[in-house]
Amino acid sequence: MAGGPSGLQPTTNASLIEAGFILPLNHGKGPMKKILFVLVLALFAAPGALFAADVLREVKELQIVKSLFPPQVEVIEARDLGSLFELVTKEPGRGKQIYYVTKDGTYLIAGGNLITGDKVNLTQKRHDEVTRVDVSKLPLKDAVVIKKGTGAKKLIMFTDVDCPFCRKAYDWLKDQSNYTLYLFFYPLPMHPNSPGKSVQVLCSKNHETALENAQSDKDIGSQKCEAGEKMLADHKALAGEIGVEGTPLFITDDGTRISGLNTSALEGYLKN
Repeated sequence: MAGGPSGLQPTTNASLIEAGFILPLNHGKGPMKKILFVLVLALFAAPGALFAADVLREVKELQIVKSLFPPQVEVIEARDLGSLFELVTKEPGRGKQIYYVTKDGTYLIAGGNLITGDKVNLTQKRHDEVTRVDVSKLPLKDAVVIKKGTGAKKLIMFTDVDCPFCRKAYDWLKDQSNYTLYLFFYPLPMHPNSPGKSVQVLCSKNHETALENAQSDKDIGSQKCEAGEKMLADHKALAGEIGVEGTPLFITDDGTRISGLNTSALEGYLKN
């Protein structure tokens, strides 16, 4: 019998049985017919999954990957891009990162961007996909919550009270409306006073007023407390878990990240 456009021969139940993929099931009637259908679907779905697993296994076995990545860095995804392998790692304190490796295992490309002739940054697009945050799993009850207007739009912010761009971003947000801000503290090493100030804000009775004072270098009006120390530790642990590398970092309700003082991206989100 002639095959279809691809030259492949039609697959019949009999040939599948002969190949050992399925067992004969009562003439293909009733519930057994449904089972047969599910098995056939599984047969055709399996190759893609197996191929992805094979690519991941091959990438993990490359000597350059073994030698350059320490044990605590986990390679969790890999794709065959034709000329290169793309690999996604999960790294402590950095979250998910994207690298490329030549297929002969000679070179690992870190910090580069793949850009098409149509000026599409494939690396950035892929990075946005793999670093998307599952907002439903974030402990928003532990955040400092500030509501403006109706509070309709959910916006999550990782901030450092002594970070100049965080302060500018917060001041910009004060002129916006109809959002609920969930604020987590992530003091940066370059700001030695930020951890203490963050704890004082978390220990205050009025978080919003205390935050305003902290970011204006005024007396915060509260003392440090054990509960605030623990809360700050939780905030920092969350930042490490999702790979916060700098502040300010915003996360929208669908998990998209907006890094830095990107007012156009923030306005686009809040207005839509």
